[in-house]
Amino acid sequence: MAITAIRAMVRGCAIRSLIPRRRRPESSRPGPRRGTVERQAARRRTSRPFSTVRHNFIYTTLEGMSTNTAFGLVNPFLGVYAIALGASSFFVALITSAPALANALVFLPAASVVERRKARLPMVLFWAGLHRMLYLPLAFIPFLPVPPAMKAAALVAVVTFMSVPGAISGLAWTAMVGDMFPENRRGEVFGLRNMYVGLTGVLGTLAAGHLLDIVAFPVNYTALFVVATAFGALGIAFMSRMREVKPPHDGAVGARPGLILRVKDLLTDEEYGRKFKFFSLSCFMLWFGFGFTAAMWPIYHVEVLSLSNTTIGGFATLAGLATVASSVYWGKVVSRCGNRIVLLICMTGLALFPATYMLSRSVSYLYAMQVVSGLCIGGINLAVFNLALAYAKPGRSASAVAVFNMMINVASFVAPFLGDVFYRAFGVQVTFYAGTCVRLVSLLFLSRIMERPLRVIPRVQWVRRGRATISREG
Repeated sequence: MAITAIRAMVRGCAIRSLIPRRRRPESSRPGPRRGTVERQAARRRTSRPFSTVRHNFIYTTLEGMSTNTAFGLVNPFLGVYAIALGASSFFVALITSAPALANALVFLPAASVVERRKARLPMVLFWAGLHRMLYLPLAFIPFLPVPPAMKAAALVAVVTFMSVPGAISGLAWTAMVGDMFPENRRGEVFGLRNMYVGLTGVLGTLAAGHLLDIVAFPVNYTALFVVATAFGALGIAFMSRMREVKPPHDGAVGARPGLILRVKDLLTDEEYGRKFKFFSLSCFMLWFGFGFTAAMWPIYHVEVLSLSNTTIGGFATLAGLATVASSVYWGKVVSRCGNRIVLLICMTGLALFPATYMLSRSVSYLYAMQVVSGLCIGGINLAVFNLALAYAKPGRSASAVAVFNMMINVASFVAPFLGDVFYRAFGVQVTFYAGTCVRLVSLLFLSRIMERPLRVIPRVQWVRRGRATISREG
């Protein structure tokens, strides 16, 4: 039934705009014919049969809906789960920082493996399946015959171990789906996908909050992780139906430069290096600000405001709904104005968020702030995904995504410890204000890539209704 619904949606939605218009033969065009062979080769590289595009859109959406349901059931409540197990603020911070360190260590070696693989789908299936099966050990941690501190340590250990297959599968998945859809229509495609995927995550979070309140601990969390495992397995089944597309820049498989040389090559490339560097630095500082306040949200909600699980789940639900509702809109803004404008708007909103969140303790006000957060996150997710691929040197998308994610995860590892130091010394308010200052620094780096684009995608092929073509980074 779900597949039928998605197919019906595809028949009438914007995905049909992915069909390239017929171009006039080169011989019928005025002017010189220089570069005709190169242009025809470029068209062959970027074209996708519509049946394959539609098929992949359906199954990437179904896979994302199933997987995001699992994530929505679990991820918003990991910090609350740790507190319920008796974790201190240090262990709550470790839930964010320890997986980030593991990710930072594994991304670049994983990128080398991904770039050597011509077929990435089997790799994604194996590592994503392992990641989702590890929800089961989390379900039975409350029943371990050990002190509360050891239970919290076991939670951190399992979540950290889960991050390794999660990082590998995520890296390979990003490189794989980046080749499935035309790059200058990718914003609208993933905007539409994110809307449906985000909706299931919201419903999962809403259901999880209700379950946690009506069922006693620890049975509530055990049931939650078991259900999440089932949805994760369903996502793997849908993923196995995807049709992998051969990368447009399929270099020969052979010896690759070392890690340091690959990073240097990405940062010093004449065409891509400068923008990739400042884009990555701006996101590094934003995610550093995220990590700085990561442990503060469950502490503020549970220990300061004494909110129920239903209310906390409602925050995540409302933010998720705002993300879902804005996804298609941001996709259209990307097509018209570019990814960088969307990134600037949303990064500004998220930079100011911690300070403005503290202005009132009214639950109604906090709900309104969750809407703002959700709107900005919807734009950030789309713009960052597109720009990480846009600033990747052709044939090195996996390495670029790995370097970018490594920087993000280094920030996510270091920042929670500094946030915990601030919290212990000054309390929640000062930590939130300090986090705001850190996030604002990201705008300084982002300003370095806001000049007019240097590289523009050729017109005509993917344009409809006279829409102006923008650069691949916007």
